[in-house]
Amino acid sequence: MEYELIEALIKKEQISSRGQFIKDIALDDYLKKIKSNAEFVSHYAEGQCVGFVAFYCNDPSRRNAFITLVLVSPNFRGQGISQKLIRYVLDICKKRRFEACSLEVLRGNQFAVQVYKRIGFKIVSERNGKIFMRTLLG
Repeated sequence: MEYELIEALIKKEQISSRGQFIKDIALDDYLKKIKSNAEFVSHYAEGQCVGFVAFYCNDPSRRNAFITLVLVSPNFRGQGISQKLIRYVLDICKKRRFEACSLEVLRGNQFAVQVYKRIGFKIVSERNGKIFMRTLLG
């Protein structure tokens, strides 16, 4: 049930962004990938899923988690929901003894870059219009 709500939120964002939210991979392929491999932490308000973080924290040999998607419904943005969700994900990763967490964000999404910096992520590299960021969990 929860995944269906998350998927609906992703599809709605993909439509409102005119196909620019999930790029470089077909939306259905991406949805299958995260459904089968990612974990989700979600936030509910008014009886609906209004935000979530999809992340990979399932390779203990690498000890590096990866946040693949952060999304908050437009009506609920600016309330600190994404920060709370990301901090919760980082706590999960720490409890599993992971050493770091990485993510990538589009260069044009400076609001998200600033949010990630406030949480402790640092820019590692930039290429192909994307910024790669990482935070240590120790």
